[in-house]
Amino acid sequence: MSKKGILALVWAPHEGRTASFAERLGAELHNVHFLKARRLWAAPLKYPMQWIATWRLLAKKRPHVVYVTNSPPVAGLCVMTYGWLTGTRFVLDTHPPSLIGRKWGWTRPLQRFTAKRALVNVTDQERFADYFRSWNAPVIVLENPPRLASVPTGAVDVNQHTIVYVGTFAPDEPIEALLDAARKLPDVTIKILGDVSLAKPSWVESAPDNVVFTGYLRGDDYWSELRKAAAVLVLTEHDYSLCGAAQDALKTGSPLVVSDTPTLRGYFTSGTVFVRNEAGAIAEGIRSAILGRAELAEEMTVLGTQMAERWRQNFAALSSLMERAA
Repeated sequence: MSKKGILALVWAPHEGRTASFAERLGAELHNVHFLKARRLWAAPLKYPMQWIATWRLLAKKRPHVVYVTNSPPVAGLCVMTYGWLTGTRFVLDTHPPSLIGRKWGWTRPLQRFTAKRALVNVTDQERFADYFRSWNAPVIVLENPPRLASVPTGAVDVNQHTIVYVGTFAPDEPIEALLDAARKLPDVTIKILGDVSLAKPSWVESAPDNVVFTGYLRGDDYWSELRKAAAVLVLTEHDYSLCGAAQDALKTGSPLVVSDTPTLRGYFTSGTVFVRNEAGAIAEGIRSAILGRAELAEEMTVLGTQMAERWRQNFAALSSLMERAA
């Protein structure tokens, strides 16, 4: 058990957000997960096993406070009922899909019941915090933690004709629209960062000559690509996704071109060009970012400083609350 008496828990084989929070809280992280399937039909099989395994873990570790990720909502309910018996307090980190997604949205009354009994609730967007406020449940807004990785410093030669797209070839990324946009910009090089093995072969084979697949980059190689580009491009079809890749632009002060969603508009209030997930709109947005790069970069640098300070203050409030409870 950690010296602070805090344990972080997630019902998944890996979850980056929880791992980052656990590291910053000085908490001992535990992933409880059975079966590889992520389908509702598997829930009756694995959730009872994970419930029992969680209670055994908590009984062994005897934490004072548990930071639990509320995805699935059963995980939060499990920790809450354990707390009823032992007096253990818990912090509930609720992801937007758990509140509004079709898979778990129907459990919102259950989530309300659990949230009102949490020491505090954590969510990554202000608009979702309103759910908790309407339930009279305490809430703190904390986006994904800023990257701990150090970014290369010093002057860099920016290539005004290079755009970096950061993604993972996930189902919510409009890659075909991106490739069509590249065809409309023959004088602009678009570097697509990400593990090419996850891309459809047809995307790679049909890509125009001005598209470069770099593969998955780490460390200085990754940050250098962002710093040298005229702008960073991030696209998603998920209205509730904050896009960690877009947040990386805050760390480098890079102009940003992102999908026009309520979530991204609410967070990136300057230094950003918003586009529809259509080839013509993406191409036009890239042109705008290149032409306005100097002003956008300055705005993004200021915004990055502001958002980092806001996050620091909110996290300090969470950490202090948990340490007092522990």
